[in-house]
Amino acid sequence: MHAESVFWAILIGVVIGVAVSLANRARRSKQPPRPPLSSHMKFHAQTDTDAHARGTPRLMCIGGSHHGHTLAIPPGGLSVGRAKDNLLIIVDGRISAHHAWIGRVDGRVMLRDYQSLSGTFLNGALNTRIGDAMLADGDTIHFGGEGGEEFRLIVE
Repeated sequence: MHAESVFWAILIGVVIGVAVSLANRARRSKQPPRPPLSSHMKFHAQTDTDAHARGTPRLMCIGGSHHGHTLAIPPGGLSVGRAKDNLLIIVDGRISAHHAWIGRVDGRVMLRDYQSLSGTFLNGALNTRIGDAMLADGDTIHFGGEGGEEFRLIVE
Protein backbone atom coordinates (compact mmCIF):
# COMPACT_ATOMS: atom_id res chain seq x y z
CA MET A 1 0.00 0.00 0.00
CA HIS A 2 2.84 2.43 0.81
CA ALA A 3 4.50 1.96 -2.62
CA GLU A 4 1.19 2.68 -4.35
CA SER A 5 0.69 5.99 -2.48
CA VAL A 6 4.28 7.05 -3.26
CA PHE A 7 3.64 6.26 -6.94
CA TRP A 8 0.49 8.41 -6.98
CA ALA A 9 2.19 11.27 -5.15
CA ILE A 10 5.03 11.28 -7.70
CA LEU A 11 2.60 11.06 -10.61
CA ILE A 12 0.52 13.97 -9.26
CA GLY A 13 3.69 16.04 -8.77
CA VAL A 14 4.78 15.40 -12.36
CA VAL A 15 1.33 16.29 -13.73
CA ILE A 16 1.28 19.54 -11.70
CA GLY A 17 4.81 20.41 -12.88
CA VAL A 18 3.89 19.86 -16.53
CA ALA A 19 0.69 21.93 -16.14
CA VAL A 20 2.62 24.84 -14.57
CA SER A 21 5.27 24.67 -17.31
CA LEU A 22 2.63 24.75 -20.05
CA ALA A 23 0.82 27.66 -18.38
CA ASN A 24 4.08 29.66 -18.15
CA ARG A 25 4.88 28.95 -21.80
CA ALA A 26 1.39 30.12 -22.86
CA ARG A 27 1.74 33.28 -20.74
CA ARG A 28 5.14 34.10 -22.28
CA SER A 29 3.84 33.63 -25.82
CA LYS A 30 1.09 36.22 -25.19
CA GLN A 31 3.55 38.95 -24.21
CA PRO A 32 4.31 41.54 -26.89
CA PRO A 33 7.59 40.97 -28.69
CA ARG A 34 10.62 42.87 -27.46
CA PRO A 35 11.71 45.67 -29.77
CA PRO A 36 14.65 44.82 -32.00
CA LEU A 37 18.11 46.15 -31.21
CA SER A 38 18.14 48.10 -34.45
CA SER A 39 16.60 51.41 -33.62
CA HIS A 40 14.43 54.04 -35.17
CA MET A 41 13.02 57.22 -33.73
CA LYS A 42 9.78 59.12 -34.02
CA PHE A 43 9.47 62.81 -33.33
CA HIS A 44 6.24 64.57 -32.40
CA ALA A 45 5.25 67.60 -34.47
CA GLN A 46 5.49 69.98 -31.51
CA THR A 47 9.22 69.28 -31.17
CA ASP A 48 9.90 69.85 -34.87
CA THR A 49 8.04 73.15 -35.30
CA ASP A 50 10.32 75.10 -32.93
CA ALA A 51 13.54 73.28 -33.81
CA HIS A 52 15.16 76.43 -35.19
CA ALA A 53 13.60 79.11 -32.96
CA ARG A 54 16.29 81.28 -31.38
CA GLY A 55 16.78 80.66 -27.66
CA THR A 56 15.13 77.23 -27.74
CA PRO A 57 17.43 74.45 -26.51
CA ARG A 58 17.66 71.68 -29.09
CA LEU A 59 18.97 68.17 -29.45
CA MET A 60 20.80 67.21 -32.61
CA CYS A 61 21.14 63.51 -33.37
CA ILE A 62 24.85 62.91 -33.99
CA GLY A 63 24.82 59.12 -33.86
CA GLY A 64 22.10 56.70 -34.75
CA SER A 65 19.25 56.32 -37.16
CA HIS A 66 18.37 60.03 -37.45
CA HIS A 67 21.87 61.48 -37.71
CA GLY A 68 21.67 65.24 -38.34
CA HIS A 69 18.01 65.61 -37.34
CA THR A 70 17.36 68.41 -34.81
CA LEU A 71 14.44 68.69 -32.40
CA ALA A 72 13.45 71.41 -29.97
CA ILE A 73 13.10 70.84 -26.25
CA PRO A 74 9.60 72.23 -25.54
CA PRO A 75 8.81 74.38 -22.45
CA GLY A 76 7.45 71.35 -20.53
CA GLY A 77 10.50 69.25 -21.32
CA LEU A 78 11.15 66.32 -23.59
CA SER A 79 10.33 62.79 -22.46
CA VAL A 80 12.47 60.05 -24.00
CA GLY A 81 11.70 56.33 -24.24
CA ARG A 82 10.10 53.48 -26.17
CA ALA A 83 6.51 54.14 -25.04
CA LYS A 84 4.18 56.03 -27.38
CA ASP A 85 3.45 58.75 -24.82
CA ASN A 86 7.03 60.12 -25.03
CA LEU A 87 7.84 63.15 -27.19
CA LEU A 88 11.01 61.44 -28.44
CA ILE A 89 10.28 57.79 -29.09
CA ILE A 90 13.33 55.60 -29.62
CA VAL A 91 12.39 52.06 -30.58
CA ASP A 92 15.43 50.14 -29.43
CA GLY A 93 15.81 47.21 -27.05
CA ARG A 94 18.33 49.20 -24.99
CA ILE A 95 15.85 52.02 -24.29
CA SER A 96 13.34 51.79 -21.42
CA ALA A 97 9.66 52.60 -21.95
CA HIS A 98 10.16 55.84 -19.97
CA HIS A 99 13.92 56.26 -20.12
CA ALA A 100 14.72 59.92 -19.41
CA TRP A 101 13.57 63.55 -19.41
CA ILE A 102 15.32 66.71 -20.61
CA GLY A 103 13.96 70.16 -19.82
CA ARG A 104 14.59 73.60 -18.39
CA VAL A 105 14.91 74.01 -14.64
CA ASP A 106 15.70 77.48 -13.28
CA GLY A 107 16.80 78.64 -16.72
CA ARG A 108 19.24 75.77 -17.27
CA VAL A 109 18.81 72.52 -19.18
CA MET A 110 18.57 69.43 -16.98
CA LEU A 111 18.78 65.73 -17.82
CA ARG A 112 17.05 63.20 -15.58
CA ASP A 113 17.40 59.44 -16.11
CA TYR A 114 14.34 57.55 -14.84
CA GLN A 115 16.47 54.68 -13.47
CA SER A 116 16.54 53.11 -16.92
CA LEU A 117 17.94 49.63 -17.26
CA SER A 118 20.61 50.48 -19.86
CA GLY A 119 21.40 53.96 -18.53
CA THR A 120 22.00 57.46 -19.84
CA PHE A 121 25.54 58.76 -20.29
CA LEU A 122 27.18 62.16 -20.82
CA ASN A 123 30.08 63.25 -23.00
CA GLY A 124 31.27 59.78 -23.97
CA ALA A 125 31.77 58.56 -20.38
CA LEU A 126 30.00 55.23 -21.01
CA ASN A 127 31.13 53.81 -17.68
CA THR A 128 29.37 56.51 -15.61
CA ARG A 129 25.58 56.42 -15.54
CA ILE A 130 23.76 59.71 -15.01
CA GLY A 131 20.90 60.21 -12.56
CA ASP A 132 20.32 63.99 -12.71
CA ALA A 133 22.71 66.38 -14.45
CA MET A 134 22.72 70.02 -15.50
CA LEU A 135 23.70 70.26 -19.16
CA ALA A 136 25.76 72.80 -21.07
CA ASP A 137 25.89 73.72 -24.73
CA GLY A 138 27.76 71.02 -26.65
CA ASP A 139 27.22 68.21 -24.14
CA THR A 140 26.65 64.81 -25.74
CA ILE A 141 24.03 62.41 -24.42
CA HIS A 142 23.94 58.65 -25.04
CA PHE A 143 20.68 56.86 -24.37
CA GLY A 144 21.18 53.13 -23.81
CA GLY A 145 24.98 53.13 -23.78
CA GLU A 146 27.35 51.96 -26.52
CA GLY A 147 25.69 51.83 -29.90
CA GLY A 148 22.60 53.67 -28.68
CA GLU A 149 21.30 56.97 -29.98
CA GLU A 150 23.64 59.92 -29.38
CA PHE A 151 22.62 63.58 -29.23
CA ARG A 152 24.36 66.93 -28.83
CA LEU A 153 22.71 69.72 -26.83
CA ILE A 154 22.58 73.05 -28.64
CA VAL A 155 21.75 76.14 -26.54
CA GLU A 156 21.88 79.58 -28.18
